[in-house]
Amino acid sequence: MRVFVDMNHWAYRLDRRDPDKSAFIRDWLRSVAEGDEIVISTHALAEREQLSWFDALIAEAAVRSRCDVLYSEDFSHGRSIAGLRVRNPFLQSLGTET
Repeated sequence: MRVFVDMNHWAYRLDRRDPDKSAFIRDWLRSVAEGDEIVISTHALAEREQLSWFDALIAEAAVRSRCDVLYSEDFSHGRSIAGLRVRNPFLQSLGTET
């Protein structure tokens, strides 16, 4: 069976204002997503690297694609995420890349 989960549910798992709701939705999402490894891996990456879920999804997709470099201005330039090097292309255009 294929399902689609509203993104609000992913945000609820991080909401510290209601710990019971957060714990419930975290467990519920794990049970719903058991067959979808990228969702679980993204969730783990987001928590481990302190990334938003959307940024973690981008990074997880790049890692799974066996990329060496992720170009983005939304991550810290020079950061390494699961072996993936992050580069900000705007720093290069400004001549400030190190």
